[in-house]
Amino acid sequence: MDIIKKLTRASTVLAGLATISACSSVGLGGPFQADRNFDNRIYAGGGILASSLEPDTDAAPGVSVDSSGSGGGSLLLGYDLNNRFSVEGHVADLGDADLAPDGSVSYQVAGLSALVYGLNGESARAQRRGLSGFGRLGLGALDNDSEGVDFDQVNDFHLLIGAGAEYGFNNGLAARAELVAHDEDARYVQLALLYRFGTDNRRRVNPPQAPKIEVPVVPPTVDVPVVVTPAPLPDTRPVERIAPVVIDSDNDGVPDTLDSCADTSVGNPVDDAGCSLFDGVIEGVNFKSGSDELTPEAEVVLMDVVTKLDAFPDVKLAIKAHTDNSGEAVQNLRLSRRRALSVASYFVEQGIRGSRLRPQAFGESEPIETNETAEGRAANRRVEFSVVQ
Repeated sequence: MDIIKKLTRASTVLAGLATISACSSVGLGGPFQADRNFDNRIYAGGGILASSLEPDTDAAPGVSVDSSGSGGGSLLLGYDLNNRFSVEGHVADLGDADLAPDGSVSYQVAGLSALVYGLNGESARAQRRGLSGFGRLGLGALDNDSEGVDFDQVNDFHLLIGAGAEYGFNNGLAARAELVAHDEDARYVQLALLYRFGTDNRRRVNPPQAPKIEVPVVPPTVDVPVVVTPAPLPDTRPVERIAPVVIDSDNDGVPDTLDSCADTSVGNPVDDAGCSLFDGVIEGVNFKSGSDELTPEAEVVLMDVVTKLDAFPDVKLAIKAHTDNSGEAVQNLRLSRRRALSVASYFVEQGIRGSRLRPQAFGESEPIETNETAEGRAANRRVEFSVVQ
């Protein structure tokens, strides 16, 4: 088919553009270095469209376009390069333009283009979730057939442009609305559904609310010596008492006499015992085996962290995910990336701003116990938080 041959020639040109985009996403110090938590995915889909077709009839006296509106369908196949860019190929049947006094010209198009996403936050964009806008730029190929009229096809290839909006769901599905223009005489609006392979397919449920426990605050007590002035006769003057001296070495609001963590950094929120509310391993944040799906128990623990983050709106939090050494190191690093993003995504869904969160992945590189025992490996599969100053 002529349209497939033309698309093959166009793909050679755009393959170079795709290679440049992919290299920039992993280059040291490049503008896409923050995409280290991004998993590349293939997606496919199809849609229905309404087209506007305007064949040039100036060279055919007595022939004009009788009806330019038509409809058809499209198929697409794409690849997410990083959190902003994807490369996508598509084929579409745009229908027929009816000519007067008689005849028609049919349109089939193919294209290979680069898509750039924007408008939504980095965490949602990295997983292609939620509502985002996008622009399209690429090369197109046009194929025509006619009935009742002779025609000449002038351009084999042309510039194609487009713009639209896409909404991604948690199960990998996405809905898209888009306006696309192929050359000067073929434009269409389409509605499409697509699916990203390898996406988290879990269903989110509302986590059970953790019971609130009222913790009584015990005021500090210090033994106060009593100084009595001896006198031969009973003295009715008030007894002089020495005021207690309160020492708070780390200025966290908890006296050293009650402070179990006397070296917390300035600005780091602490509990009644003077220990950080957010630093260290968060016990109970577990995932289903080999996946980034949080267990219901983990969501209960994270909901308590959400409550504390709401109480301290200026705190920025680093989310550090670790694994044991079971399996390949590269796969463990990718798994820890998805798990860090899964925790960050849960916080965002509960109303925490994404700008306050710093997901980080370490894989098996920083064990805290031996990986030779089941207990050690369980300890190494962990999520740690730390306050970002």
